[in-house]
Amino acid sequence: MKKNPNLQDKNGARKKGLSIWVWIAGSLLIVLLGIGIYGFTRFNSFKDDTFGGRDEVSLLNTTSTSSNLTSGTTTSLTPISAPATVSIVTTLPPTATPEPADPIVQKIRRGEKVSLMILGYGGGGHDGGYLTDTILQVIFDPAKKAVTMVSIPRDLWVFVPYGGTKTGYWGKVNSAFSYIMENNDTKGLSSRYRYNSENFNSRVDAASILTKDIIENITGVPVDYWAVVSFDGFRQFINAIGGVYLNVEKTFDDYEYPRNDDPSIDPGYMHIHFDAGWQTLNGERAIEYSRSRHSLQDGNDFGRSKRQMNVIQAVKDKVTKPDILLKALPIMDALQGKVRTSLSFDRVTALASYFRSSEGSSLTSGVYFVPMVLSNTNYLTDSNSDPSIYYLEPIEGEGNYKAIQEWIRNALLYPELKRENLTLQVQNATGLSKPGVTASTLLKEQGLTVLEPQWATSQLFTQIVDYTNGKGAASLKALRNVFPTVPITQRDIPYKGYTGPDVVIVLGKDYSKDNSFDIITNTDLYSPSIKN
Repeated sequence: MKKNPNLQDKNGARKKGLSIWVWIAGSLLIVLLGIGIYGFTRFNSFKDDTFGGRDEVSLLNTTSTSSNLTSGTTTSLTPISAPATVSIVTTLPPTATPEPADPIVQKIRRGEKVSLMILGYGGGGHDGGYLTDTILQVIFDPAKKAVTMVSIPRDLWVFVPYGGTKTGYWGKVNSAFSYIMENNDTKGLSSRYRYNSENFNSRVDAASILTKDIIENITGVPVDYWAVVSFDGFRQFINAIGGVYLNVEKTFDDYEYPRNDDPSIDPGYMHIHFDAGWQTLNGERAIEYSRSRHSLQDGNDFGRSKRQMNVIQAVKDKVTKPDILLKALPIMDALQGKVRTSLSFDRVTALASYFRSSEGSSLTSGVYFVPMVLSNTNYLTDSNSDPSIYYLEPIEGEGNYKAIQEWIRNALLYPELKRENLTLQVQNATGLSKPGVTASTLLKEQGLTVLEPQWATSQLFTQIVDYTNGKGAASLKALRNVFPTVPITQRDIPYKGYTGPDVVIVLGKDYSKDNSFDIITNTDLYSPSIKN
């Protein structure tokens, strides 16, 4: 019996077609498996390099005393966390909501503050590559929906206790991280700051812990976690997320911006220019905006600190958008080996999951930022001890951070006032010396920033003059706690370029020494001679 040739052809074609699809499916499976293996390996490599940096329990104990790190002395510190007299109101879900397992999420849900230290360094190819020219302590207060960012100037003169509280050197605060990174001998180091010399990440961890201890001693606020990033990592990260959109507050030109990160390659300068207004900055422009410090308009470390805070806010806005997950691989490529944090990956994912929930998102929806720039215009002064070295020291003396800690403590208690950043001044027109000082003290107790009182031409009635056109609503509300019945007069600033107080309180003869008013305040006030 003969076989049908047509049937044979059909079966052969079927077998051939089937084998093609099997080959395609197998190839696709191999490709997907390869991608999965690569992704898994790539992710684990990134995770190991970036997250879970070694940390040590804080040396700062806010319930007793803490090491001052100056010569083995101690400074008594009041807890910075909200005292019992402050009412904490948190927006929490019903009690039936299960408590998350992660400790940092639990802490946030309880309305407790969380602090992160951020260090920025040049890295390879930079002059002084491991000097931390950016030092920020970021404190999130979920109860008040406030993020307070304390900027520490790189030139602050501090004690660096590499061998313990009594063994170290005096130098600029930006040198502490570099001391560990460039020191190849661990014998003289405290066990707290020792590292594995063959492991770069181990060295970064130790350098971060040393810097953390110093920053805690300055601010009086414990650092819960730390993160360090190189300038190159910062630049590439901004590009990976598609740039940042921010408001350049003032137009400025810098004619002395370095042409190259490494001066040995090119020691020259270039001109950079920024127009005021909202704009998108790529990585290079963002780092120029963050690092510039020689412009006539905004050319100092303190203006630079404010600009760095603006960039952090813009990054926060960008990375909380849903499409950020599509940029995961470029972000890993940008950051690996250039950023490290003591936060574990599990902790970061727990935080991300929490802030995506309705409960967590309600905490961040109305959050506001409070910049606190420590400078020689507030609690630091230029030192003249050594003309060959420029550095800053506390106004109360070398290693004395009491006034700085009080300033930060008030900012954390009254972030809404520090955000407005208004200055008030009492001008004494009573003819008596005590009322001016007494009124200033009462205003300071409300968390307000008050300049030294001045004398004014004698007048009958107390008067408040507001030069902000009512912009400082929270400050004026706090002012009302001291002067509930005194009318507030809105005025334009006296002249262009005015730098005097935002609000002036002129104490008239109706203000008695017991801080009450002997005479009913009249709305037809005398026009006082207000000093600026």
